[in-house]
Amino acid sequence: MKKSSIFITVAGAAALFPSSVWAASDLRGLSANLDLTWIMAASALVMFMQAGFLLLEAGMVRSKNSINVAQKNLLDFVFSIAAFAIAGFMIAFGPTGSLMVGFDWDYFGLSNITSYEAGFFVFQVMFCGTAATIVSGAVAERMRLSAYIIGSIFLSSLIYPVFAHWAWGDALRPNEGAFLANMGFIDFAGSTVVHATGGWVALAACIALGPRMGRFDEAGNPVRMAGHSPVLATTGVLLLFIGWLGFNGGSTLKAGEDVAFIILNTILAGGFGTVAGHIIGYYHDGYYLPEKAMAGMLGGLVAVTAGCAVLSPGGAIMIGILGGCISIIANHILETKFKIDDAVGAIGAHAFAGVAGTIGLALLAPADQFEFGRLHQLYVQGIGSGLNFCLSFGLGFLFFSILRRVSRFRATLDEEKLGLNISEHATRIGVGHVESALEKLLSGKRNFVQRLPTVPGDEAENLTKLFNDLMVNLEKEHKQLSELELLQAKSEEAERIAALSNATFEGIAMHRDDHVVDCNQQLADLLGYTLDEVIGASIDKVMVDETEPIIQQAIAENWSHTYEAKLKAKSGEAIPVAVRGRSIDFKGEPVRIACFVDLRERKQAEQNIRLMAQHDPLTGLANRSLFNEQLETAVNKAKDNNRTALILIDLDRFKNVNDVHGHQAGDIVIKETAKRLKAIAGENGTVARLGGDEFAIIQNGLHFANQAADTGHRIVAEMSIPIPIDDNASALIGASVGIALCPEHGTTAEMLFSRADIALYHSKNTGRNMSNMFRNGLNALMEKRRALQADLENALERGEFELYYQPRACAGNLEINAYEALLRWKHPERGLVSPAEFIPVAEASGMIIDIDEWVFRQACIASTSILKGADISVNISPLQFQQKDLVNKFDTILCETGADPACLELELTEGMLIEDDARGLSVMKMLKKLGLALALDDFGTGYSSLSYLSKYPFDTIKIDRGFVANLGHETNAVAIMNAIIGLGTSLGMKIVAEGVETAEEAVFLRRNGCDQLQGYLIGRPKPVSEIIHQVADEEAEAIRAIDILMDTEGQVAGLRSILACSEEEEDSGGHGDTFAEPDASYSQHDLDADQKAS
Repeated sequence: MKKSSIFITVAGAAALFPSSVWAASDLRGLSANLDLTWIMAASALVMFMQAGFLLLEAGMVRSKNSINVAQKNLLDFVFSIAAFAIAGFMIAFGPTGSLMVGFDWDYFGLSNITSYEAGFFVFQVMFCGTAATIVSGAVAERMRLSAYIIGSIFLSSLIYPVFAHWAWGDALRPNEGAFLANMGFIDFAGSTVVHATGGWVALAACIALGPRMGRFDEAGNPVRMAGHSPVLATTGVLLLFIGWLGFNGGSTLKAGEDVAFIILNTILAGGFGTVAGHIIGYYHDGYYLPEKAMAGMLGGLVAVTAGCAVLSPGGAIMIGILGGCISIIANHILETKFKIDDAVGAIGAHAFAGVAGTIGLALLAPADQFEFGRLHQLYVQGIGSGLNFCLSFGLGFLFFSILRRVSRFRATLDEEKLGLNISEHATRIGVGHVESALEKLLSGKRNFVQRLPTVPGDEAENLTKLFNDLMVNLEKEHKQLSELELLQAKSEEAERIAALSNATFEGIAMHRDDHVVDCNQQLADLLGYTLDEVIGASIDKVMVDETEPIIQQAIAENWSHTYEAKLKAKSGEAIPVAVRGRSIDFKGEPVRIACFVDLRERKQAEQNIRLMAQHDPLTGLANRSLFNEQLETAVNKAKDNNRTALILIDLDRFKNVNDVHGHQAGDIVIKETAKRLKAIAGENGTVARLGGDEFAIIQNGLHFANQAADTGHRIVAEMSIPIPIDDNASALIGASVGIALCPEHGTTAEMLFSRADIALYHSKNTGRNMSNMFRNGLNALMEKRRALQADLENALERGEFELYYQPRACAGNLEINAYEALLRWKHPERGLVSPAEFIPVAEASGMIIDIDEWVFRQACIASTSILKGADISVNISPLQFQQKDLVNKFDTILCETGADPACLELELTEGMLIEDDARGLSVMKMLKKLGLALALDDFGTGYSSLSYLSKYPFDTIKIDRGFVANLGHETNAVAIMNAIIGLGTSLGMKIVAEGVETAEEAVFLRRNGCDQLQGYLIGRPKPVSEIIHQVADEEAEAIRAIDILMDTEGQVAGLRSILACSEEEEDSGGHGDTFAEPDASYSQHDLDADQKAS
């Protein structure tokens, strides 16, 4: 027989209509009367459960919310009665309609029911109210009462009735919608239908609400919020235990023998569930927390409710233990893992324990209780429990999520902190308001004027008065303490100000009515007085007359910004000071505070800085900055009969002094030069050092142009006199001079300087050590240079540059294995421009940097194509070598072109390394790391070339063409050449001779250890399309012939004879067959410039 049919509660009708029952069954005797008495007693016990829930939940929350919880218990019960009566009963037990729930207008609002159905409704509405009450405890202390009532109505009118129809819908009649009941689903008194339904709705509500304020700490750990009265809660649990006996026992509908076992199973499950909760709680917490034992009891009672009629006593014990354990463990997991705040543990005790009891009975009840066997029953019980969760939690979460968006769902933080008793019911209980006030006081939020309202007859009336008296006393003590602290602070402030005043480095004075009221020791020390002499004195006593007006103005206008003045010391010294002041109140009267900073050291420093900024530190002469100012002034004052002359001087051989004798010797020369120029300029002339070895003289008040010219000649003559460097050496310098007159040659400083510079340029390019005055013809040279620079600016973009390659041959076998890249400029109008003309312009303008990069890139491209396998040397300009990103640029070009760095050689001159040899060495090492070879170009022309060979990592030395040309002309040329070759060979360097033009020179060089030959004899510079790959046959044969000749016994005499013949032919204008023809379009001067071309 289906257990749901047992649930037909005729007892309800008997309880409501006892007279009719007795009238109809007066023949049944004492047995019928006993059944009716039992049913009525059981009904009364069930009613006690509502009171039990109220006491349990009210005791487990804080007192500030207990009234609200009690109201929710009352109102959810009455509103569930109303909702269940109107529609819920119809949906649960009416005939199944099209929506698989009950629908019958006779049941709507209980409009047309029988007396039997009326009794049935009474018991069912108790179950529905129980399901609604479960939610109350879980959402306590944060859900608004109005939202909770709406939720109770939704649960009572829809969620509970729908599932009740599926599980118990056949209680009044067969129903196809009661598919769970028809499958054999057993839930005797509602472990799932009542308790799990309420529990899953409570879970949905808790998730939608979120936890109470302070329920979890910052680390997410749960914080226990103990209820205000465990005694009330325990009383409520005992009432529930008693009511549960009627809840389960009365479901038999008769006072038969089954009642004893049902009540026995209920008592056993509740008792053993309590024991399990007590033990687990202590094991987990280390304390006997009262809520754990209560949770165990409720879990056991809920779990046994489904199967109390079919379980054996042993099975009931097992179910009770299981329910108690599940109740506590589930609540622990919910709050620690999922951070779900259930105020009374209702979810674990009702939802999880209800599912455990519903499914557990299939495993623990005797097998003969199941019509289709244990496994089938387990399947049916699982299906029922799963459907219950999906329906209850799903609809509940959807409903509360919508309600949260459309209504005031949760109490605000302030309302929650105050308590829902006051915020929703304007009623308080206990001493929570006093506790709240004390909490604010102790937490630092002190408000000493706060007073709590006293309510006559309130249980906390005396405590409230005591609190208010405490606040009165605290307010008085706080006021007295504040006054003492203020006095102490003023005293400490005065001491602090005095200490700070004397600790500062500035002088400080307080004055009123032109008299000093007080001052610090620093001011007295500054003026040379004692404190007594300054305090009380008139301020006129310490003011310098010239600055007294500005000080009086500052006082009158109450200046707060800093200004400068002078104070008069006791010694009479005028001391410059920076003054800043402001007005303050002192002892109730206005005074002015002034701070004085001694400026003597700063003034002296400023003077020194001005002197250093405008004068050369080595010579003491005016520097370029001061010179420009003086030149501007002199030009502005110049008149036709009162000329001004600008004389520019450049030392001719100053670099040689630094190279040979060092920079200390160079400083001696510069200082001696300054001394001589000052003597020549006299009092009417201004001498300036413009930088390096450049000087200038401004001569004012000249009547004749020849006066300036005479000065220029005197400078040349004076600087031709050797300058002693030390006891054993002197330097012969010489100077080039350029002169321009104002107003004849220029009426502005810029024009005058430009004309003098042109004259100087002419002196340096016409032999040096001479003086020239500007004339109109000289200007054309500068104009030509400017025009050349203008054309040069866009020459690279227009593609006017081209690389020529001059071959280098191996001295031994005369095979060409290397080339030197030489720059050519094909001007569209002027034709081929000499490098001697445009290279200096490019260097002066800085355009040489871009040109150098272009040359290196083209050489890299050539090394990967037409000149692949041959070495290519590229000249680097001094300006390019000084660039910080030189190495990075060359590395980038090598990567972009794919050139092999081992086939590329960079030619450097020692002049690049003189200014900063440490940096030069560092750059060379980085270039070597790239794989590039380094060559020292023009070897032998400098004074320190020999030292450079061992100091720097050169791979090659290129002997200057001047040494090669001297072979056969100077007696010591051979010795010098042999020495150079021997030195380079000993250092493991490759020797390249430049300017080889005769076969005789080639033979000498190859026989004396030179590695490579370069010159017109080997080949002229040619563009890529015309380069040669071997030495011309006639030149090679001539070299070999002379070489064979020198192998004879008279090789020395023969060589001398040949060289003598060569000299005679040169004197007669011919070179013989072995000499190369001169380039008709390119002079030897141009070839020299090639060595600098990049």
